[in-house]
Amino acid sequence: MSKRLTAVLIFSFISTLLVSAQPQVYITPYCTGINGRISDVATNGDGRLYVTTQMGSIYIINQGGVLNSVPFLNIQPKVTPTSVNNTGEQGLLGLAFSPDYANDQTFYIYYTNKSGIGNSILARYKVTSNPDIADSLSEEILLDIQQPYTNHNGGCLKFGNDGFLYLGLGDGGSNGDPGNLAQNMNEYFGKILRIDVSSQPTGYTIPATNPYYSVVGAKQEIWASGFRNPWKFSFDKLTHDLWIGDVGESTWEEIDFQPASSTGGENYGWRCYEGNATFNTSAGCNGSYTSPVYDYSHSVTGGCSVTGGYVYRGIQNPSMQGIYFFADYCNGSVYALDPNNQNSVVTAGTFSGNFFSTFGEDDSGELYLGDNNNGTLYKIVWSPTGVNDINPSANVSYFVKENVINISIHNTDANFIHVELLDLNGRQLLKQFSSLHKGNNQLQFPVKLANSTYIIRIISERFILTKKITVCD
Repeated sequence: MSKRLTAVLIFSFISTLLVSAQPQVYITPYCTGINGRISDVATNGDGRLYVTTQMGSIYIINQGGVLNSVPFLNIQPKVTPTSVNNTGEQGLLGLAFSPDYANDQTFYIYYTNKSGIGNSILARYKVTSNPDIADSLSEEILLDIQQPYTNHNGGCLKFGNDGFLYLGLGDGGSNGDPGNLAQNMNEYFGKILRIDVSSQPTGYTIPATNPYYSVVGAKQEIWASGFRNPWKFSFDKLTHDLWIGDVGESTWEEIDFQPASSTGGENYGWRCYEGNATFNTSAGCNGSYTSPVYDYSHSVTGGCSVTGGYVYRGIQNPSMQGIYFFADYCNGSVYALDPNNQNSVVTAGTFSGNFFSTFGEDDSGELYLGDNNNGTLYKIVWSPTGVNDINPSANVSYFVKENVINISIHNTDANFIHVELLDLNGRQLLKQFSSLHKGNNQLQFPVKLANSTYIIRIISERFILTKKITVCD
């Protein structure tokens, strides 16, 4: 308990020091028109991105953002959601390709099926002789878990550097983990599992090095426990450390960490704790927990659901190497956590109106964000000049006069506008939000500018415009 309290005070102190500063990220549409709510992004070494939707389809995005019109796999008849407007947490939620995909042509998916209220299914599939089309008849079900509720399904799938497959499962749902399942080692719920799917042609085996391998009354597949809903986790490509975004209840979101040297068995505390705060210690709490490396409150940030991301290992911005990026589904913010600076966190970018449900990492280590609401996969870029416009013909005009940015938006049905002004080094000089009404809008944003050239970004849910402006007396 005292360790937890100390951690709360430390992180509270650090949070008062954080300001929006570098690192700074921008997003540009990489692929639009994806049919359904994006739930995951995976790769297999062929240079392409594979995007899953909750409705039950996997789409291939070729280099340059070109979308294959025919899905790689479509299992919609098997999957719980019945319409593209499904707003729940069920569906096709996870995808991982075998580390030896070039030879074994095997991949794994996680989805909720139509049995009962939606069982959790882990299945293995093969690809056909056509690399663009999976064999929909090749399904082999490896796990079939009956869910007590429809929410908190988890579903993240990742292969570790050890070659084993890791699967995240939520606490079974409802509110507050009513059965305290995340603390019950005889239940799969609220756990990350680790299994060996390559040592035999069918089924799976349990690694003898799993922490509960020889424990009577425990699920031997368990690798770590005490999660509410570990919606997205990832392994650092370089260090192989494990980073976990665990979605909170109603107050706190948390980022958990497991070093590559771990032998497993960490308990991250839910439902006893939500973040570093006590939640429910009335029963089943033994006091031996691993605290999050970072937590943040809903009330302070306007967030409500963490989306775990990746440690950046790309080549386009070497200065960001080793920074862990994550997001929040509700406030549209992308955050940067620096493990080499006491896990300090800054807001790297806020994109109001976006609902980031997943990150993606391509074969080169560059990062992407999937929007669960608009069928768009965005690429993270490091300069405003790398941002592509959306609907560049939108009826928007602007000019700068006497230290005021004047913006006219004509005949719009957009609901909000977000205006950013940056210098040519990408330093943010102005960030303003304003609501809009239907029809014509005249907006003014005071800002004092020296004679120079600047970049202005005008963003709404209907358009994104990025332009250079020159100020001279």
